[in-house]
Formats: sequence, structure tokens, C-alpha cells
Amino acid sequence: MLLQEATVATLERLGKQLAIHADDGRVLCLHLGMSGQVQLVDPGDPVKPHTHCTWSLREGRRRLEMRFVDPRRFGGLWTFASRDRLLGDRWSQLGPDALDLDPGLLARQLEGRARGLKATLLDQAIVAGLGNIYVDEILFRARLHPRQPAGTVKRDEVERIADATLGILGQAIQQGGSTVRSWLDSEGQVGEFARSHKVYGRSGDMCVDCGQPLRDDLVAQRQTVWCPNCQRLKRRKR
Repeated sequence: MLLQEATVATLERLGKQLAIHADDGRVLCLHLGMSGQVQLVDPGDPVKPHTHCTWSLREGRRRLEMRFVDPRRFGGLWTFASRDRLLGDRWSQLGPDALDLDPGLLARQLEGRARGLKATLLDQAIVAGLGNIYVDEILFRARLHPRQPAGTVKRDEVERIADATLGILGQAIQQGGSTVRSWLDSEGQVGEFARSHKVYGRSGDMCVDCGQPLRDDLVAQRQTVWCPNCQRLKRRKR
């Protein structure tokens, strides 16, 4: 029952999912979705609307509350009797973590795929942990069109994607993520990486590298921004 009366032993993450492991083996898995937030607050702090679950935490004499807030309800909570059940029932459906990506692994994940790079990289079964903002930024840094068929990407381009993924995510982590609308971290702080966006949210603005206007369109059912000059679609056979 959501780790009632449990002692937290360790935390583990794969992609966008966080696992809280109890010392008795039980596991709580959290996924924030598009608008979810985990708050760590004093018990007397006002409860925000759309708070779906609250845990009372204690460390020595210190007491806190952990609150799961999700206005749009795209996130979720799942419980498992053990880590093996978590891995077998849920995390087995996920691809390699984006922060552990290397060119060889990425090349195997992209091989033979007809879908465009944007759709492929957003697929959590291909790479776990990438979302709309970061895929746009990664593809701009890698100089690849979001509709480029994934199976046509050459080895040097795969290396650029892998390098860009680690670089973009590392920078975003240092800057606390991207607050575009309402996202806050567990301590209520906004993410500063939005100030570093080169393409996302900048449709119609000038490309920071070549000065040409950025374009936008729906790609993989997501609003997508790219530079038509720096990120040209290459006609190739798979």
C-alpha cells in the first residue's frame, strides 16, 4: 500500500521513472508525466490543488511530507512487491537510459527503423528519458532533421546524437531542468534551462547559428521546432 510504515532504503531511476525502495523489499514507482511534481514540504504547508497522494516522512526528529501533485493526470504511481517485479513488469518495457547512451547502443536501437528521428527518440522503448523539449534541442545540436528516417542515420550522425544527448541533458540537470509553464522541482524552484533553448519555443525567431528563421510543425504529434538550414532532411535509402 504505497510503502505504508516502510523505511526508505534507496532510490533508483530509469528514464522518467523513479523507484523508491523500502528496506522490506517493496517498491513504489513514480512517473511525473507532463505536469506532475513531487514536493518535499513541511507538514503545515498549504496543500495544492490536484495533490493526489501524501506521505508522512520522518528522519530522526525531522518531519516532512512528500506530495504527488499532477494537474493533468498524465503521471502515475505503481507498487511492486520486489525490485524483480518492478524490472519484469514495468521497466522491461523501457529502452536504455538516455544518460547511459553510447553510439554503439544507439546505432542498434535506430537500425532499420523507418520512423523519423523525433518519433523514434521520443519512444521510451527505444531510449528512456527523452521528452519533447530535449529531443528538439538534441537534434538541433546534432544538425539532424526531426523527420530524418532513423534507419538512414550514418555512424558519425549517431555519434553526434549520442554526444548531444549527454551534453544537453547534463546542462539541463545543472540548470534544474526547463520550466516552460508551471514545472517546479521538489523544493519549489523553477528550472533555468529554458533560457538556454536554441530551438524549442522559438518558432519564427532567428537561428542562433545561421540567422535563418526557425520553422515549426507537428511531428510525432508534438509541436516541433527546427532550423531548415542547419537541419536539412537528407534523402537516403535505409
